[in-house]
Amino acid sequence: MPDELETCLAALFLNKGKDVLTAKELTMYVSLDLRWMQVKEAEALVGVLLDKGLVSRTGEYLRPLIDTSAVDVPVAYRPSAGFLRSLSGYAPKRTATGKPAAPQEAEAAAAPPDVLPLLIKAALESGMEKGAFVSECNKISKRADVDMEVAALMILRDRGADVAPFLAGVRASVLGR
Repeated sequence: MPDELETCLAALFLNKGKDVLTAKELTMYVSLDLRWMQVKEAEALVGVLLDKGLVSRTGEYLRPLIDTSAVDVPVAYRPSAGFLRSLSGYAPKRTATGKPAAPQEAEAAAAPPDVLPLLIKAALESGMEKGAFVSECNKISKRADVDMEVAALMILRDRGADVAPFLAGVRASVLGR
């Protein structure tokens, strides 16, 4: 993996034409522009590069610690399927932001609940159409500068729906971000 990892790193920075990238920029470039991998794999790639000492982090910027111009990058390089599989199973010691990675069980437990589908279901049950409800939520969310779930609660309350069953879920979702 280290040989392909170095080749991938060199190809990234040579294709981008920069010697410094932010972790977010690298992730988006690899996943959206080059379409080499999914965003989660790209985040894992950043973690692997940091863990293996192939890039250094200064603030939010990543800089290769190898001479990328000295790496022989094939024309039209694309990471191999085996390399991508190794990334999808990799648990980095650090996240793309440089913080130590939390154990996956704790991360799953800390994930905020997704209550928006439940709120949409309640809106449908109260007679609203899904598109109209979501559109109204977006309007209120922007106008009042509140989260989408809070806007949904406001709309449901105004329509006479009982929002008490959703309060704890919305609170956990909003505070979990």
